[in-house]
Parts: sequence; C-alpha cells; structure tokens
Amino acid sequence: MWYNKRLYKAAATILFVSIFAFGCSDDSTGPEVDEGPPPPSFTLSSVVVQLQGGNEGLQFFARGSVDCTIGRVNLTSPLGDTFVFNGNNNLWLTNELIALQNTNQGYVRVSGNWTFRFTGNHSPGGGGFDVTQVLSVGAKGLPN
Repeated sequence: MWYNKRLYKAAATILFVSIFAFGCSDDSTGPEVDEGPPPPSFTLSSVVVQLQGGNEGLQFFARGSVDCTIGRVNLTSPLGDTFVFNGNNNLWLTNELIALQNTNQGYVRVSGNWTFRFTGNHSPGGGGFDVTQVLSVGAKGLPN
C-alpha cells in the first residue's frame, strides 16, 4: 500500500513538473514586426579630372536602387581622410546619376578603397537608412 502511494506521488510530481515546464515555455516568435523596406544599394563610379593647379583628382557618382532622400554622404579616402558631401535631403530617383561633390569640384586622386557612408530616408516618407559601400580606385585606367 505504501508502495502505491509513493508511485502515485511520483507520477503526480512528474506530471505537474512536465505541465509546468512545457506550459510556461514560450516557443512563439512574438508578433511580426514590419522592418520596412530593405536599405538601398548604390552603384558607385569615379572619373579622373584635372584639379586647379594641374593635379589629378577624382569625381564620384552614385546611382541608387530606390527613390530616396540623402541627408549626407561621408567619404573616406584610402589614407583615412574624411570628407562630407551634403545631400540637403534632396530626392534622388531610382537610377538617377548623383554627383557626390559640388559642381566643378573634386577630390585629390588617391588609389585604393574609398568608403562611402550614405544616410537618408526612403521616399516617399519611408524609414531611415545608413548604408556603407566601398569603391576600389585603381592607379591606372579611366574611368573606374
């Protein structure tokens, strides 16, 4: 008789523990969150130009994969110098060629990997993005 009581207690304990353990586990992923559209990508290119004073320089251009407004573009040269192009939150349409310098200006030509950090918003009225891309500029050849 005491054997049956112990068996019932053990079975009840195992049943209680298993119900408690499995009943309290949360194997759901939670509510789906709309993360918005994926960040745009940019096709980058460069052109060698002559700067005032006769030195070779570079002008950079980008084409966005979606309509977006660009707040700014941070450019980092292979030497670590950083430049900021102010996009003024202008609307750039999909595949529109965008000059990443002001008119009649350029950057000193340095070969290597240039890094471009684009910050802006999807248009119209979309969420923000922060995209970094790299363009390799060669020592020879026109254009890159």
